[in-house]
Amino acid sequence: MTFKITALKHLLVQSILFFSIYVNAQSRILIDGLYDDWVDYPLYTDTSNDGGSSGIDFGKIQVSNDHEFIFFYVEVGTNINLQDLNDVAIYLDIDNKASTGVSTSGIGADLIYTFGDRSGNYNGSIIRHADIGLITAPTITSDRFEIAIKRTFSPNGNNVSIGNSIRIIFKDNSSNGDIAPSTNGGITYTMSEEQQLPLPSYSFDKPANSDLRIISYNVERDGFFASNRESSYKRILQAVQPDIIGFQEIYDNTSKQIADRVESMLPSGSGEQWYYAGAEPDCHAISRYPILKSSKIEGSGGSGNGAFLINIPDSENDMLLVVAHPPCCTNNTGRQIEVDLIMKFIRDAKDGKGPIPIEEGSPIMIVGDMNFVGDAAQLKTLLTGDIANETSYGPDFSPDRNGSNLLDSKLPTTGLPFSYTWYSESSSFSPGKLDYILYSGSNLTLNNAYTLFTPGLSQENLNANRLQSNDVLIASDHLPVIADFTLKNKAVNSIGKLDDILIGLHITPNPSYGTTNITFNNPKNTIVSIQLINLNGKSISTIYDGRLTSGEQVIPLDAAVYPAGSYILKLVTPDAIYYKKISVIH
Repeated sequence: MTFKITALKHLLVQSILFFSIYVNAQSRILIDGLYDDWVDYPLYTDTSNDGGSSGIDFGKIQVSNDHEFIFFYVEVGTNINLQDLNDVAIYLDIDNKASTGVSTSGIGADLIYTFGDRSGNYNGSIIRHADIGLITAPTITSDRFEIAIKRTFSPNGNNVSIGNSIRIIFKDNSSNGDIAPSTNGGITYTMSEEQQLPLPSYSFDKPANSDLRIISYNVERDGFFASNRESSYKRILQAVQPDIIGFQEIYDNTSKQIADRVESMLPSGSGEQWYYAGAEPDCHAISRYPILKSSKIEGSGGSGNGAFLINIPDSENDMLLVVAHPPCCTNNTGRQIEVDLIMKFIRDAKDGKGPIPIEEGSPIMIVGDMNFVGDAAQLKTLLTGDIANETSYGPDFSPDRNGSNLLDSKLPTTGLPFSYTWYSESSSFSPGKLDYILYSGSNLTLNNAYTLFTPGLSQENLNANRLQSNDVLIASDHLPVIADFTLKNKAVNSIGKLDDILIGLHITPNPSYGTTNITFNNPKNTIVSIQLINLNGKSISTIYDGRLTSGEQVIPLDAAVYPAGSYILKLVTPDAIYYKKISVIH
């Protein structure tokens, strides 16, 4: 009894300590372009309508910090791309001394960074984003942005620490541009010593073995086949154990070659294989589950994206997977054309038209390197079905059931308060979110999602997953993005339990494409009926109806006479009914 009381006291003390820590903790700021975590950080609101001809008119400015970064939220009053074609700059007096640094509106700015130029200076020395650990979000156009800068950085190899009390100015350096604050002296901010809440949780392991693990990976110009990157890719794939991979930027190798290379890294077990299909010029689907159909989605200027119909075990409907890689950088026009074409393809598929018609309720997923570094309208098109050029590509539509939009998996970066999926220290552009996993929430539940950034993992975590710190940096400039899903609509919901184990019901081969054998152990001499039914429970044909002796049975089936798709084999005896899912491919 004494032990139990002591243990309870210890637990109570721990609970009180945990509660007190988190009562005093700040909400966790994440640089992800979502902004909902800034509600508790009021600091300064600039006078409205005092901007210049550029359209920049600063509004609310907020600041926060954790032990490693200082975070900023700024409203700019008009839609811009923060990393290009603007003159917005941040001026930081990092020692709170007007006598040091560049004299600007009553502060001594030691650190200046001009976002549109993607460069700045620290006490006269030119700096880039990597020199100060700069991260901004979003990468698409917006009228407000989040910014992070490291509290300790190393310009020219010398460590510099931002002081506990600093002064901040945001300025539009164009002619007669706005400045915030309007009065001299800048905005004063004192670093908080309060603990922030933990980073978003994620798991290397699937939350449930039955979950569907999806990975999207741009492997940087066929880098998946580069010998000096092979060991890194192998460790990455072995750590994350995907079920389906959407690859981009594989131009010079076939889908079969990709599947063979994945097989060499993730060998198949008994009854397993890697299925494959591709769409020119560079999008591929590699799957543990049969790929029933595939089609290129035409793009702009000779490019294109891929659509794949994948047979998911125990699902009422096959899944439509789009692997996309729209054009990069300043090609906003081409990128919008391609996302319009992707949504036209999905709209047609939902209407039972086009190369891959799908059934009502089929899961829909769009993955890939979207190159969203320009107009925000492109992401809006994919999420909402808001097609820009309706004259060419047809009307707007709701991509999910019941008028719903598709959902974004969000994908926090491992070990860091960010959500970037592209990282290159040598580029003038700072890390950003270019890769996405979008999905239909009516029939898919997201259980786990993250972007694997091995430099952000602890050594203990690296060791546990047999990874090395620089693996993702060696592999590609894009990071692998991972999401785990539960399918809400299981086949058992409409046709009953798939209870085939008791009699050892097997279909070989499965997927089937021609002569197929149905084998099972008949418990006794009795009348047996075998039917092929669709996923709505309607009988398609009777394969066998008659008496069979007890023991092992082999019943032939010519799968070639049936349209490609998913079916249920229904075996009826006087004592029980058994089901087995079968996929037909051509």
